[in-house]
Amino acid sequence: MKIDILYRDADIIVVDKPAGIPTHAPEPSDPYRGDALRVLQSQEGLPYLGMHQRLDADTSGVLLFSLRQEANRALAAAFEGRAARKVYFAAVLGAPEVDESSIDAPIARDRDGRWKVTTRKDPAGQPARTRCRVVERGWIGKKSDGRPFAVIEAIPETGRTHQIRLHLAHVGLPVIGDRLYGGPAAPFPRLCLHAAELTIPHPATGKRITFHAPLPPPMDRLVTGVPEPALAVLARSEHIRAAWARSPDAVAALARMAVARRAPLAADPDTTIYRLINAAGDGLPGLTVDRFGNALVASLYDDDDALPPRPIPGGLAAMLAAAAGAAAVYVRYRPKQASRVPEDELSSLAPAAPVFGPDLVAPQASAEPALLAAEEGLSYSLRLDEGLSVGLFADMRESRARVRAWAEGKTVLNTFAYTCGFGLAGLAGGAARALNLDLSRRWLAWGQENYRLNGFEPDDRDFVFGDVFDWLARFARRGETFDLVILDPPSFSKTKSGRFSVAKDYAQLAEIAARVVAPGGQLLACANLADLPWRAFRERVLAGIAAAGRRGEILGVYHEPALDFPSAGETYLKMALAQLS
Repeated sequence: MKIDILYRDADIIVVDKPAGIPTHAPEPSDPYRGDALRVLQSQEGLPYLGMHQRLDADTSGVLLFSLRQEANRALAAAFEGRAARKVYFAAVLGAPEVDESSIDAPIARDRDGRWKVTTRKDPAGQPARTRCRVVERGWIGKKSDGRPFAVIEAIPETGRTHQIRLHLAHVGLPVIGDRLYGGPAAPFPRLCLHAAELTIPHPATGKRITFHAPLPPPMDRLVTGVPEPALAVLARSEHIRAAWARSPDAVAALARMAVARRAPLAADPDTTIYRLINAAGDGLPGLTVDRFGNALVASLYDDDDALPPRPIPGGLAAMLAAAAGAAAVYVRYRPKQASRVPEDELSSLAPAAPVFGPDLVAPQASAEPALLAAEEGLSYSLRLDEGLSVGLFADMRESRARVRAWAEGKTVLNTFAYTCGFGLAGLAGGAARALNLDLSRRWLAWGQENYRLNGFEPDDRDFVFGDVFDWLARFARRGETFDLVILDPPSFSKTKSGRFSVAKDYAQLAEIAARVVAPGGQLLACANLADLPWRAFRERVLAGIAAAGRRGEILGVYHEPALDFPSAGETYLKMALAQLS
């Protein structure tokens, strides 16, 4: 990832933090560099960054760091002494009664860990004041049956956690997209809060200096008074087919906003595999779009099971290509009961030819046409004419990077290996050995191809064909153990002993896996099932470890990447790293 730099000198560096990236790592032990501080350190090769200001993960805008420890004292004094002036823009639901106001309401920690506006009599309350000025007023939909909104310039006079969001919600003007304090009344793919301006006395000269971050879409258009049809589409939560038929301009606006959200990924030439549109998380239910190099794969999710599937709406693919700057668009149709589609009809769900642009795989001379794309500097062979899956799941991007960081000098067992992405990441991180285990010879051969693409000569002994349950039991009988064992099973599958369900049988899988984890080793347990609660998943993992006679400690929990897999509800991908003794 890369972040735009607004200003830099010998003492400070100022960036325009995108929405979806936290200021610092939520879990300090997480090796994935997905926070603004570490992204900037890696991007600029900086040995030191001092943090004096924080923005919520979903808030974009001006963010300052110090480059030298000598500047820290002056900057700390400026922020603590309120010599720093911050200006935010917020798009809110509702019609403010006056154009200028001041909200003076104390804030305290709530019982559930969140923050709340409280009374002056509350001893836990911290004084909080915010000055507000209306910049723009408008309507979502038609004035006759729509809802009013406004864009507000907010200047916090105190620096409490979530202060602006809490204060605006408190006066009945929730920030659009604020799921924490605005609730379902304020749906939007992103929090419409932007740190537009920061003024500080320079730590070296004392002279006041101001930094500006341009407004992101859609707030830039809201402020200039241009109607935003996407807001009306979002209010209806329509399926992509209906939304496109009703208002293609609104869908295009949402697509451009989703593409803008992925700008930190698009700016990094070492990663050309990521999700561009994540269905309802980006305000476009029924549509996901993944980027693989210069190609897009658009998936349409329909509740009906009509075969052949209804084709992608005319013009939609061309719009997606234009919004993303891609050469070609391929399509995948995903009916509600895709697993029950007769085998002779499967090809209709995954047409080999693109629906827009040139075919990026057919012209190649290879017997198995492939498209090459990159992730964290590693190359992957992706096939767009081989069914619904193309060879790599983009939602595991961050955890492949984690495995790469954990693997140095270790032996790695990658179960349910698919095309061996975790095994490749382990070797790239310096693993002593990475053994890939899967029930498909073809996928294992595909994994060997990925190894060769990255300069690793595959050893046939590290690509094991067979049932995972059978092989884990076999390894245990032999006394063969691994320093890091990765479990990434399908949600439902058939095994020699019967059927496997993540929801019902994960404890059994964790038990047999724990038997082959070396003393002091680690187990990375993954589950791709939205209906499985986090607590239940964690309990199953620990229960399985205990049933194997081992003690386990959860070191970290992870989910799908927030930047390109924004969620409209709970996270669906669950991962837990357990240390075994």
